[in-house]
Amino acid sequence: MDRRIKSALAALILAVGSGAPAAAQVAAEGSVKFGLLSVEGLVVGTTIKIDADFAAEHNTDVPLPFSLLVPLADDVVELVDYMPEGPDGPFLKLNFATEDRQLIENIQFVRMTIAPGPDEQRLNALAGLMANEVFKRATEPYAEYVRDIVRKTKVGELDGVEVIGRYKDPNLGVMYLRIVGVYDPDGPHGVFTVANVVAARQELATPDDFPRTRGGAAMKHFKLLKQ
Repeated sequence: MDRRIKSALAALILAVGSGAPAAAQVAAEGSVKFGLLSVEGLVVGTTIKIDADFAAEHNTDVPLPFSLLVPLADDVVELVDYMPEGPDGPFLKLNFATEDRQLIENIQFVRMTIAPGPDEQRLNALAGLMANEVFKRATEPYAEYVRDIVRKTKVGELDGVEVIGRYKDPNLGVMYLRIVGVYDPDGPHGVFTVANVVAARQELATPDDFPRTRGGAAMKHFKLLKQ
């Protein structure tokens, strides 16, 4: 793995909550803005595979192998926390931070299941899961939050559901939230992501700017792997 991908276990000062966005203990000092990634430009990064080798190394089960890209930048520190909640929790959490470890954004990749059935039925079930249960879990620590959008989306060739909202962290201020879920068209397993962006450090003019964030780039390059 690229030497710039550092383990979050030793150096990370970002908060790691149980299922909630990892933000609450990060200082909100400074107002440096980080630009969004280019729509057309080449994204430089390191590929991470969540597969049988990952399962063996981390003593977990990977029912739906996949890969993702961790985008790299000179002015951003990439911190990777594998299995942050144990063998049954998220596979990994990517934190993108300033050089002094102040959070810019993060994204975590989590397993799920969706019962087999017609595509429209599965998408409706996925929409309910993402918009209700996952959104509630992501925002329940906060007094102020809003769910703005629930819509179908595509991740590569995979059908999925996207939920976009906002909440106010007591230390970081306004946070943008994006939840994306996709599933195996040939099986019951799926993966969803929860991404949080600090508005004070990365402004998103519209919900359609989310794919240009670092977490958005990781999700854009998400691929299912053959078993």
